[in-house]
Amino acid sequence: MNNPTIFEIKKAAFQLAGLIYGISLDGVVGRNELHALKSWCHEHEPLCEMEAFQKLHSQVKPIIDDGRVNAEEIQELKQIINNFLEETGAKLEEEPNLYFLNGIFKGILASGDINTYEIYKLNLWLEKNDHLKNSAPFDEMFELISEVLEDKKVDDDESIRLQSFFAKLIQ
Repeated sequence: MNNPTIFEIKKAAFQLAGLIYGISLDGVVGRNELHALKSWCHEHEPLCEMEAFQKLHSQVKPIIDDGRVNAEEIQELKQIINNFLEETGAKLEEEPNLYFLNGIFKGILASGDINTYEIYKLNLWLEKNDHLKNSAPFDEMFELISEVLEDKKVDDDESIRLQSFFAKLIQ
């Protein structure tokens, strides 16, 4: 990668934040979710050309590389990424929420199934970020999640619909 930009490192950081959030929604970090974290590290390694990102990467990678991530390490990862986003001024920007959401989808899909608790937690995040409601394809997502949670549970058919929808939105 030639001369990564601050935009690229912020985008990668928001994707990691969303991925961590999505993975931690159900409180369990399985093998597939750990693989998603490792893939993020590998995919964004070229951004280490920038010193700020290299620092983030060098803090995250050892936690992931040991082969398992527990609840305390998830909290540590969240703190590391929050510190990075604050240091870069990215926490003040609205646009990166789309990259965060992309990461959430990857985190949810990484487990291989979608459960009610994950969608309930995702819905809470969406309610806090309802400014996304009026832009496509998020208007469709709000509607879909509202339909799914109408009976307060995610059945097999709804899980398949959600997986398909999330996979379609992942960049």
